[in-house]
Amino acid sequence: MTFDIPSDVYARIASIPDLGTRIEMFLRHEAELEIIRETRYGTEARKIAARAFQNAQRVQLKPEDTQASVETLRAQHQSVTEQL
Repeated sequence: MTFDIPSDVYARIASIPDLGTRIEMFLRHEAELEIIRETRYGTEARKIAARAFQNAQRVQLKPEDTQASVETLRAQHQSVTEQL
């Protein structure tokens, strides 16, 4: 299994001395949790959760979009309160 690590993340994790051990422990834990999930939740529930997660990732805002949304909300709030 291989995966890409974004350069900004790699720069921050490169100096962690036991990173390989931590990743291995994390993956073992996740494998155990997946077995629990499979036995606890039915196939249809897992499909629904997977679709919801994919939808959330698709619509997730970038930091600059979030800031623009905040500014739009402030402007709309100001406009409404001025009319009161």
